[in-house]
Amino acid sequence: METKKPNSQVDGQVDQAAAQKKEQMIKMVKYGSTAIAVIVALVLVYIYAFRNPAIAESEEAIADADIAFYQAGEDSAKMEQAFKKYEAVAQNYSQASGNLAKLMTAIGYYQKGEYQKCIDFIDDYAKTGAVLDAGVQSKKADCYVNLKKYDEALSCYDDAISIANDNPSLIPFLLAKKARVCHELKDYAKELELYETIKKEYPAEVNFDIEKYISRAKALAEKK
Repeated sequence: METKKPNSQVDGQVDQAAAQKKEQMIKMVKYGSTAIAVIVALVLVYIYAFRNPAIAESEEAIADADIAFYQAGEDSAKMEQAFKKYEAVAQNYSQASGNLAKLMTAIGYYQKGEYQKCIDFIDDYAKTGAVLDAGVQSKKADCYVNLKKYDEALSCYDDAISIANDNPSLIPFLLAKKARVCHELKDYAKELELYETIKKEYPAEVNFDIEKYISRAKALAEKK
């Protein structure tokens, strides 16, 4: 019997340790579940008490700007007021509505000839990953063209072409814009290359007398 007693004591200690560990695990699960529940509750409070109302408010604000924009028609004074509404949304909201408002504000400044302000709002605009972003980069390039910053313009057109992802409706349009910048830089060989690419790869999309521009670029490239 004496030889079994130490084993019994060891077994009892093991059982006691196992019981304590089990109790600790139960507490950990209990406290962990409580912590998760608190986090979930906080997230729900943020969504329903703060985020959703903010989104609704921003959507209402940009809807008001949209109405003003469409009602303005050809009235420049009313259009100016519409763009001011967009700028207010852009400055006061960070949601998707605010992001779209930044783009509309940029367009407003472009129309007024304030190209650097247009660029500033475009730079603050968060890319969506959609083809729309190609148009945004093209507009930024147009600003640089008007500012006679041709190298920056070419870089933006290249970005737009990359984003357009071989879209046949956009690529020839962007290549033609890039060709015009090359003409300003007197890089007639590159201009010719771009027009020939448009003619060869996008013949169905050409809506201008491309042969005239090819002939001009070729003649200028041969003289240079």
